[in-house]
Amino acid sequence: MLYRSLKFIFKAALKVFFREYKVNSKTKIPSEGPLIVVSNHPSTFMDPIIVASLLEQNVHFIAKGTLFNSVVRGWLMRNVMNSIPIHRKQDNSGDKKMNDAVFEQCFEFLESKGTMIIFPEGTSILERKLRPIKTGTARIALGAEARNDFNLGIRILCVGINYSNAPNFRSNVWINVEELIHLSDYQEKYQDNDKEAVRLLTNKIQEQLEKNIIVTQDEEEDQFVKDIESIYKNEIILDLKLDPQLHSFNLTNGIIDAINHFEVLDKNWLEGLKIKVSNYTKQLERYKLEDRFVSRGAKEDKNILRDSIMRLLFIGLGFSFYLYGLITNYLPYRISTLIAQKLTNSIEYVGPIKMTSGIFTFTMYYSLIIYLFQILIAQGDWWWTVYFAISLPIAGFFTLVYYHRFKNFRKHYKLISAFYKKPEEIGALLQERKSIVQDLDWAKDQYLRA
Repeated sequence: MLYRSLKFIFKAALKVFFREYKVNSKTKIPSEGPLIVVSNHPSTFMDPIIVASLLEQNVHFIAKGTLFNSVVRGWLMRNVMNSIPIHRKQDNSGDKKMNDAVFEQCFEFLESKGTMIIFPEGTSILERKLRPIKTGTARIALGAEARNDFNLGIRILCVGINYSNAPNFRSNVWINVEELIHLSDYQEKYQDNDKEAVRLLTNKIQEQLEKNIIVTQDEEEDQFVKDIESIYKNEIILDLKLDPQLHSFNLTNGIIDAINHFEVLDKNWLEGLKIKVSNYTKQLERYKLEDRFVSRGAKEDKNILRDSIMRLLFIGLGFSFYLYGLITNYLPYRISTLIAQKLTNSIEYVGPIKMTSGIFTFTMYYSLIIYLFQILIAQGDWWWTVYFAISLPIAGFFTLVYYHRFKNFRKHYKLISAFYKKPEEIGALLQERKSIVQDLDWAKDQYLRA
């Protein structure tokens, strides 16, 4: 009952925490076991919350043994999070007897038609790549089937999680669900050579996960891809008439494929483009601008005044409601942020801790001020209390929108100021961007033809 309640709360919280929460091919997810769900692991505690929220049935997690070290945390992991500890060699706890017992527990769980979630990379690092996965998933799945003459019907479901900026509130996440892997397909190979079957199944899982996540070779390439996305992604969406929600993941992978294509076709041209893009982004940093404002300034210079007036009107007319939302929502938001900062310095933990603590801080704070409003202001008139309660989350969202609009206005104003104060330098910046876009237009045409 507690697990079900928490799951409902977290599903709602995910829709609030992320601006865009997109699940592709959700219909491929079975509603019953025996099932093993595997996923990449860029954000330590956010990933299991996301994957569990996709499944209708109760699930168990395979988690690293160090999370069970304290009595309280161990109780929470076993009884609230439905987790089974696995003891890894890198934690100096790779006790074979203990892990044999864990494997036995997993076999019994799958035999009872259960669903478990495993993150086979073994560690969590916030980066756009898939680390080599461990063989544990294949050994558990094939071992359970082998001792039941391959009559269990275990399936493996691969799920790829892609964050735009995992720690940040109102960032985006795209989740891709792959076709099921049926263990019956590996029966003959396992009976012939069990180690080879484990290797083949592990490779299959790695292959399916890599298909469904964004993979860059290193930090340098990742930054180059992000810069190209910032400058050119919207151009492609408009040019090809694409839906940004449906095609964002494929577009990013297309950019990476195109980079790899020109790495072979014309490496010198690609290196020249990297230098131009790097110089352009450094100039943006120098003037404290963002590309989206520069691109609008380049294309909509005739409408800058009208755009500025509309922004000022929104800021002026919405200020009073912004203050109301700030007064009624800032404290729980700030407390949840401070809790996350206090508990961890690791970027992989910040987002999920902030979201989890926010569930409790907002619930407690809303309950308190609704109660105070009822007895001090509404004085028994429940309709006014209902209206007040409804207004709280609405005002909170408006305040968030207003805050970002105000920040954008300041950046927009900086661009206008720069136009007037340093017209030649900003003009050169616009020409530099125009040159990059022309290069990317040419590259897009060449890549699409190829």
